[in-house]
Amino acid sequence: MTFDFDRDFEIELSDFNLKKRGISYRYWIFEYGGSTESCLVDDGIVYSGACDYYLYAIDAGTGKEMWRYKTGDCVVNPIPETDETKVYVLSYDGYLYAIDKRTGNLAWRFKSGDKCWASAACYDGIVYFGSKDNFVYAVNAENGEEIWRFKTGDMAITTPTVHEDKVFFGSYDGFLYAADRKTGRELWRFKTAGSIVNVRRFPVRKGIVYFGSFDSNFYALDIETGKELWRFKAGHGITSASLIEGNRIYFGSHDHHVYCLDVDTGKEIWRFRAGNRVGACVGFHGSRLYFGSKDHNFYCLDADTGKEIWRFRTFHEVWCPPGFYRNSVIFGSLDCHVYSLDMETGKKIWAFQTSTTAIANYSAPEEIAAEITVKREDWEETAEEEKYDFSTQESRTDQYDLKSEYHVKSEYRTESEYK
Repeated sequence: MTFDFDRDFEIELSDFNLKKRGISYRYWIFEYGGSTESCLVDDGIVYSGACDYYLYAIDAGTGKEMWRYKTGDCVVNPIPETDETKVYVLSYDGYLYAIDKRTGNLAWRFKSGDKCWASAACYDGIVYFGSKDNFVYAVNAENGEEIWRFKTGDMAITTPTVHEDKVFFGSYDGFLYAADRKTGRELWRFKTAGSIVNVRRFPVRKGIVYFGSFDSNFYALDIETGKELWRFKAGHGITSASLIEGNRIYFGSHDHHVYCLDVDTGKEIWRFRAGNRVGACVGFHGSRLYFGSKDHNFYCLDADTGKEIWRFRTFHEVWCPPGFYRNSVIFGSLDCHVYSLDMETGKKIWAFQTSTTAIANYSAPEEIAAEITVKREDWEETAEEEKYDFSTQESRTDQYDLKSEYHVKSEYRTESEYK
C-alpha cells in the first residue's frame, strides 16, 4: 500500500465537517436458535417464546411441555399476554397471534407492516401492540379485526400501557405518547433525547406514569398533561420496565446497575451493580427483588437494602422478566433453557430445553454521537466518532445526577403530526 502524503495527510481543521448525530440506536436483531427471552406464568402454565419460532406452554410445577405453536419467525423478546381463553404473542414475522390457551390452536392472526419486537397488551376486549413499521395498533381481541392504528415518527418497539381511558406508548422517535384508548386520538406527547423501548407496561400510580429512555434518564410525568414532575439520571440507557412496591420504584439500566428510588421524589435509595447490563424487567415477590443480567447470572436481592441474597449462573445472557409460581421463580435464558428456581435458596427445580441447543446470534444497539466528514474536491471519507458497542461499554459512574433537569420540554398536540 502506498500513500500520497500531500494528498492523504496534509489536512487542515477547516477541511472537516462535524455533524452531530445525537444518540442513534438500532433495535436488537436475533437469528434462528433455541434462545429465549420471554416468559409469562399464568394459572400454573409458563408461556415462553424462543428464537426457534415456537411459543411453548410448559407446566409450571413440573417443567413438562403441554403444547407448542410455531410462528413464522423468532418469538424472543415479546412477553406473551393472556386473557380468559387466549394467549397473545408477537413474532418477528410481523404477526400478532391469538392462540387458544387450552389446545395451542390458532384462533386468529393479524399482520402488521414489519417485525414486532415488544409485547401486546389486552384490555377490555382490545389488544394493543407496536411494530417496527412505526405504527401502534388496536385490534379486536375476539376476531383480530383492526380498530385503529397510530403512526409514530419511528419504530414502535413498545408495549402499550392502558390506564382508564388512555393508552401510553413510546417510540424510537424519542416521544412518549398518550392517546385515547378507544379512538387512537393523540392527547399529548413528551419528548426525550433518546429512543423509548419497553417490553413490559409502564407503571402508573396516583396519576403519574414512569418510564426510562435511551437518553439515560428515568422520568415521572403527569398522565393528564404530560408535564414532567422529575427525572433521574442513570449512567446509560434504560430499557428495563420499572416496578413499584410501596413508596419505591425499581428498574435496571445498561450501566450495569439496578436502582431503587423514592417514587414520589426520584431520589436514590440504593443501587446494586451487576456484572453487565441489566436490560430486563425486575420482579418482586415477598421482600425480594429478582432479575437477570447480560453477565449470565440471575440475581435475588433484598428489596429493602439492595444486598445480594443469592445468584444463579446460566450458560448465557438473561434478559427475561421473571415469573412466579408457588415457591419458585421462573425465567428464560439465551442458553436455550427456561429455568425454575427455589425462591428462597436459588436452587434449580427444573430446566426446560427448547427445540435446539443452538444459541441464537444477535446484534445489539450502538450509540453514534457524531459523524466526521472530510471535505475534498475529489474524495470523501466518513468516520464515526465516539462509537460505543454496548457489549464492551463500561459504566460511566461519574455521570450520575440526582437533580431534575427541565431543559427537555413537552410538546403538546391535539393531533399527531405523523398521521
